[in-house]
Amino acid sequence: YTMTMLERLGLLKMDFLGLRTLTVIRYAENQIKAQYDPAFSAENIPLDDPEVYEMLGKGSTVGVFQFESPGMRRTIMELGPTHMEDLIAVISLYRPGPMESIPRYIENRHHPEKVTYRHPLLKDILDVTYGCIVYQEQVMEIVRKLGGYSYGRADLVRRAMSKKKVDVMEKEREYFIHGLQREDGSFECVGAVRNGVDEATANAIFDEMASFASYVFNKSHAAAYALVSYQTAFLNCHYPKVYFAALLTIVLVNSDKVLEYINECVRLQLGVLPPAINESLEGFTVSGDIIRF
Repeated sequence: YTMTMLERLGLLKMDFLGLRTLTVIRYAENQIKAQYDPAFSAENIPLDDPEVYEMLGKGSTVGVFQFESPGMRRTIMELGPTHMEDLIAVISLYRPGPMESIPRYIENRHHPEKVTYRHPLLKDILDVTYGCIVYQEQVMEIVRKLGGYSYGRADLVRRAMSKKKVDVMEKEREYFIHGLQREDGSFECVGAVRNGVDEATANAIFDEMASFASYVFNKSHAAAYALVSYQTAFLNCHYPKVYFAALLTIVLVNSDKVLEYINECVRLQLGVLPPAINESLEGFTVSGDIIRF
């Protein structure tokens, strides 16, 4: 059955992503506990470590989840991240559609005085992303705050936009601007005009939401990815030998990746030595100051 049919039947479809990165983190965590700090836990690392953000800003992202590609590396260097919100936003923006907003986001990030809003009511919703619509949750908050939607109806709009249901979107445009009145005279939603937003502005806001709502992440998804990215960056920054030993172990069957990570170890002046019968264990391990096959 298709997802849409399952929804019509009242059932729920869930996607479970299998990320080998989680295994890399666990492997590194086990080695750190065994060799350096028995109490170490990737779950408990500080999320505001300036050294980690400085490393990311320099583009030293080989082996960092989500930030390895040349384009993503260039973007994170231009941004110069300083907190978790930056990582969440970049992961959300670096996709077809929202990618067009990256130059504006970076410019506004470095020059807050350039941030503008189509209407003052948008400020509290979009200030965290410097005036850009980045997340599905922001789309829902806009229709709630400006159009007077309930959470349930706001989610219907989000889904209609994400699935490009044109007929539903055109009905919702009318409701968003002018409201939807029930038979008893009460309002399902009051509409943006009754909330003090002129019709032209309301139309422009709806157009902006609809133009790339089909591509944007929900923030919770991006935040989960950003947390995993940060954990890998933290390990890379503070325990590079252990982290690259974990990475090499996980990608062992991919000779191209093994070569790429060994080259990065050479660049970072981390020694990588061939197998030794008295030192090698299962997988790549840290032995003194070197990584051992």
